Amino acid sequence: MGKVLNISKFYHLLEWIMWLAYINLLWIGSVLAGLIVFGIFPATVAMFAVIRHLLLKDGTGKQILKTFTITYRKEFFKSNVIGVIYLVIGYLLYLDFQFIQNMTGASFYVFQTGMIFITIIYVISFLYIIPVYVHYHLKLLQYFKHAVLIGILSPMMTLLIVIGLSFLCFLLFLIPGLIPLVTSSTVALIMMSCALVGFRRLEGKQQTSNERM
Repeated sequence: MGKVLNISKFYHLLEWIMWLAYINLLWIGSVLAGLIVFGIFPATVAMFAVIRHLLLKDGTGKQILKTFTITYRKEFFKSNVIGVIYLVIGYLLYLDFQFIQNMTGASFYVFQTGMIFITIIYVISFLYIIPVYVHYHLKLLQYFKHAVLIGILSPMMTLLIVIGLSFLCFLLFLIPGLIPLVTSSTVALIMMSCALVGFRRLEGKQQTSNERM
């Protein structure tokens, strides 16, 4: 019985590796189809939507291509808007850091501390924006608000995302041949898995709070 279970788990692992490789290829192809600049954000959203589907449906890969294609087309414009917003904010943060390097005295430390805090919020929101986007139906600006709040209220999941991505970088450094095969899809798997746990916990707390009221 134990051997059967081990074989089943091994088969399931191989199945997930196959799916991740397939999704990674879809992501690369869709990025190229969008001329890279216009393709990277909708392709990433579509990839996260597929990973979410696989995680919530307990692993059924029959709808991968359909889910990816529909999401890519449907979210092409809106996802690019969100991507451009993050690029602009990131560039402005870079310029601000360059500007405060010319400051001296107490003002330098005050502005540097403020910029570090803003950058941390920016990074937290960036980690959660796509998982929030594919999981909830909100207005455009609400996605940013929810990404920040969920990231701050789920510190353990945020830490796990960072640890998971760091471990993946280390693994790819050791085995660079994996980079073109599963990199983007594995990043999405790590982020979406942790985000879903955070979503469930916060939704459970909200439900408990509503029942008490």
